[in-house]
Amino acid sequence: MGLIRKHHELQLDILDSLARSQKALARIIESLADISAASEETARRVQANMEAITRYQESLMVKLCGIRPNRVRTSPPSKPWINRAMHVVGSADCSVPKTSG
Repeated sequence: MGLIRKHHELQLDILDSLARSQKALARIIESLADISAASEETARRVQANMEAITRYQESLMVKLCGIRPNRVRTSPPSKPWINRAMHVVGSADCSVPKTSG
């Protein structure tokens, strides 16, 4: 049990370090926002460097901790699903009429 606990503590330390690194990257991006607004080339280079650092951090997280980040997937939107049994009733206050009986 002691070995498993040490392994989990090591994983938590790595994740904590990566979280601190991500916060530092966020501060860097905020401070560079004004500079890169003046130069499009600088903005592109900063973006490329930040993406490279993020990929490196993700690979560390996967290799050292075995945790895979969720990927954002996009797809075309589907058609609206409409339940024919549901009806809009009343006015904007969404009141439901009383049933007699």
